[in-house]
Amino acid sequence: MGPAQPLVVGSTPTSSLRRDLLIVLMLALVIPGAIAILVLLTLNWQKSVDIDARAKAEKFADLLQAGLVLPLWNVALDTAHPLMQAVVADTSVSWVEVHDTTGAMLLEFHRPANANATTIKVKRPIAKEGTELGEVSLAYATDSAQSEALYSSWLLAAVVGCQFVASLLLISMWLNRRVHQPLNLLRSSAASISTGDLKTAVPALRQDEFGVLSQQLDCMRIALAQSVDALEERVLLRTTEVRLANTHLKEALEHLKQAQDRLIQSEKLASLGSLVAGVAHELNTPIGNGLLVMSTIVEQTQEFLASMGRGVTKTQLNQYLEQVAHGAEIAVHSLNRAATLIQDFKQIAVDQTSLRRRRFDLKEVIRETLASVSVVRKYASVTLHIDVPEGIEMESYPGAVGQIVSNLFENAALHAFSEQLAGTVRISAAQTNEQIILTVSDDGAGIAPENVSRIFDPFYTTRMGAGGSGLGLSIVFSLLSGLLGGTIDVQSSLGQGTVFMLRMPRVAAHRGPVHA
Repeated sequence: MGPAQPLVVGSTPTSSLRRDLLIVLMLALVIPGAIAILVLLTLNWQKSVDIDARAKAEKFADLLQAGLVLPLWNVALDTAHPLMQAVVADTSVSWVEVHDTTGAMLLEFHRPANANATTIKVKRPIAKEGTELGEVSLAYATDSAQSEALYSSWLLAAVVGCQFVASLLLISMWLNRRVHQPLNLLRSSAASISTGDLKTAVPALRQDEFGVLSQQLDCMRIALAQSVDALEERVLLRTTEVRLANTHLKEALEHLKQAQDRLIQSEKLASLGSLVAGVAHELNTPIGNGLLVMSTIVEQTQEFLASMGRGVTKTQLNQYLEQVAHGAEIAVHSLNRAATLIQDFKQIAVDQTSLRRRRFDLKEVIRETLASVSVVRKYASVTLHIDVPEGIEMESYPGAVGQIVSNLFENAALHAFSEQLAGTVRISAAQTNEQIILTVSDDGAGIAPENVSRIFDPFYTTRMGAGGSGLGLSIVFSLLSGLLGGTIDVQSSLGQGTVFMLRMPRVAAHRGPVHA
């Protein structure tokens, strides 16, 4: 069974009540009328053929019975001929025979007749004063009676048919006035109401069932109009409330974004502060070594100058020069190391604080970022493998890329491995057309399935109070989906590790100067 078709108020009906009523009335009139006509025709036929024809035959027989008494008594058969001719003048008389008491034929008349014709035979005895003189027989054909019966039947059928047509016209006019017109008015009013016209009143009808229905429909229109007005007021009120709530939500969202930006800035500044502390600690070694070597050279130089007054041998001079040269080499190496650290720190600090958009080599940014991370924290249990090809150049925001890589590495080092569990963090990258695919994976503890959908939520962490702020991965998602215009996918299994797959355009969209 197919789906039901929706009913559209006011559309043209597929069936007409007027037509159905006419059909029912026609059947109600035709069937009894046809039965009545058949009965009447049958009775009329029987009356015309059996009764009327037999009555005429017996009338002619009686007439011959009375008129042939004297001709037979007087044996003057010639006097019977006029009577015979008068009787056989009726064409329905097929034959007449007159017999004496011995059965001898006295008079006869036979008309050529149809072999299939139906006749009525009548016999009458002829007697005078108790003396039997003979017998007269007569055959009367029913053809004429049948023709008359057929004519009267057709006449009767025509009268009944005219009466049926007249009755049908009168009933149709009555139905049109009392049923069809009120229904059309009610249907038109219902169609107007369905299209939203609730101001036009339903026309009043006669005080019958349709009149009651029109009153109820008008009451429904009034109630519906009142409901629509009330609904419009409620919609207007709700619209005002929704607009006000939307304004509040926009303000709350703006405040939330500002708070998130401040949190990200705080996290970046905290990371930068840790970086400064780590760099200062790392600079202490080469600068201390250089200071120690230069102090030793100063002491040796003072001793050498003091011994020059007593005289200096060639051996002492060569020994002094070798010491100075070796010390100077150590001092230069230490100062170069310090200069490299300062340069790397300067580039990372500028990128992370200003989020400048520039052209850079992806591997170089990752190397510098992870070098600074290794300065801040020493993860003895974590082995780092970098598999980034040379020559992947991006025109994007290196500070954001470095922040993302740093946060993902520290997230793996902090959550994937414990002090007793060592592991490996792998960072790889590939370029497909104008898209960069960066993968950070580990073989650590993995993430519980119920927590995977929440790891990018702000302040969500499983190590609150134990070194986790809950903002690291939130910052990753914010920078990647917002500033870099990329996406991130996570796959993790407990006990097998976690894989973060980042997709970002090689050339980031211009967003103007951005300050984090």
